[in-house]
Amino acid sequence: MTRPETPPGDGGSHSGRGRNAKILLKGASWSTLAQVVPLVINLAMTPWVIHGLGPARYSVFLLVSSIVAMLGALDGGIGQSVLRFFTIYAGRDDRIATTRLLVSVSALVVGGAGLVSVVVLTLSGRIFEFFALDAALLPETTVLLFVLVPVTGLLLLRNVFSSVVYARQRFGIMSIAILAAYGAYVVGVVLTVTQGWGLYGIAGALVAQGVVLGCVSVPTAVRYLDRAGARLMSRAEFAEFFGYAWRVQVSGIMLFIGGQKDQLVAGRLLSAQLSGPYGQGTSFATQISWLPRNAVGPIQAMIGQKVGAAGAQAAVGTVEAIQRAWVKGVTGWCVVGAPAAYFGVRAWLPDSYAIAGTVAAILILGNVFWLASQVLLLWGLTLGKSGLEMRSNMVSLACNIALSVLLGALFGILGIVAATALARVLQTCWVSWDARRVLPTQIRWFARDIPVVGAVVGFVGCVAAQWAAAPYYPSGALGLVSAGLVGIVPLLAYGACALRPAEWRAVWRFVRRR
Repeated sequence: MTRPETPPGDGGSHSGRGRNAKILLKGASWSTLAQVVPLVINLAMTPWVIHGLGPARYSVFLLVSSIVAMLGALDGGIGQSVLRFFTIYAGRDDRIATTRLLVSVSALVVGGAGLVSVVVLTLSGRIFEFFALDAALLPETTVLLFVLVPVTGLLLLRNVFSSVVYARQRFGIMSIAILAAYGAYVVGVVLTVTQGWGLYGIAGALVAQGVVLGCVSVPTAVRYLDRAGARLMSRAEFAEFFGYAWRVQVSGIMLFIGGQKDQLVAGRLLSAQLSGPYGQGTSFATQISWLPRNAVGPIQAMIGQKVGAAGAQAAVGTVEAIQRAWVKGVTGWCVVGAPAAYFGVRAWLPDSYAIAGTVAAILILGNVFWLASQVLLLWGLTLGKSGLEMRSNMVSLACNIALSVLLGALFGILGIVAATALARVLQTCWVSWDARRVLPTQIRWFARDIPVVGAVVGFVGCVAAQWAAAPYYPSGALGLVSAGLVGIVPLLAYGACALRPAEWRAVWRFVRRR
């Protein structure tokens, strides 16, 4: 897929809406493909990998992954911020500014990654002691952490180059690269399990995945650079960028802590070896809840290019149309996905992991309103109001901690999981109010687009259908697939209540083109 030669058209015209829809659907399709294929393979392989590695070793792998992900979140807000600036530069086709930002940020990433790696590796012994790591797993876990921490820094650097490609709406080539990289990872995992390499092999597989993806993203990004910009930004440009990025960083840390808290708390209270079911439930909920977020990259690129080319007011019509479709899509996905996850995960994983289904269902339901607000947050980021997301994530974390203390005392770890879900709802209430206060150009309130009747019909219908069909689900991945298939009818019932005839026709035209 090649990038469009002109920016998206005006949201108020028929041709503009058609062109915007085409760009968004293509971008979302490629991004979804890049997540769905690995997701399907992961769902099929997970029970086999748990059996091959052993529940204790697999639980340690999930815990270390959470720790490394936390380090990845400590990027100074660079990851999301560069995409915002690159999309605006792409709207102006300003390759010199793009190059100058990339060179400056890359230098900071390399230096920061080296410093963080030294600190974490020095403290690794205390980290393992904190999570009561079994001494028998210490050598493998040490190697896994020692490999992944510096590799995470390289992945952050690669992501800066990838953002240049995404800003130019080259979603196809990046999706192909992601699939190729995941293929390398799968080969490594299969060899690890069959050869008994343990966590040593998992570390190697993750390294191979990053190398393959970097070999595609970096050369592709270079095509959109200009040698004239190969220098550091000025002091004023640094101040502008990091005046935006530090808020994104705080927001990212708050978001990560809220999302990974349940796995980390379980690791602390139950030990690293016993935290697996909670980590797997959290991971599954994240994958399912965030699957619609494959459209976020195309949406941000479209909004950024439109604002960069024509200004914020000209983009309002486009943004509101995108938001309407987004809200209806994510609402149906979550209200049907939560019951399907509860019954499907219990059939998919071993009996010792049954509680993962409960964890996944609670978190998916909690994400409904938060996902619905994402277009509003992207609008705020594009307008330079990164504090909007930062403040909402701070509110979410504060509510999460307070509710965790209360509900954890009453219901144990499941109460802590429920606190995470409730905090998402309160976060969404806050961001709705805060956006009205700070955004200079307002868009329609996303909650007005939530189809309440359709959501009730879809949720109740899915619960009833899953309850009736669950006794007949096979074990393993087929059980999870069966739960997903049973959810199709309730999802169609939701669509019948939520979508207008014109929207159904648009969906049908899109399906036929596929």
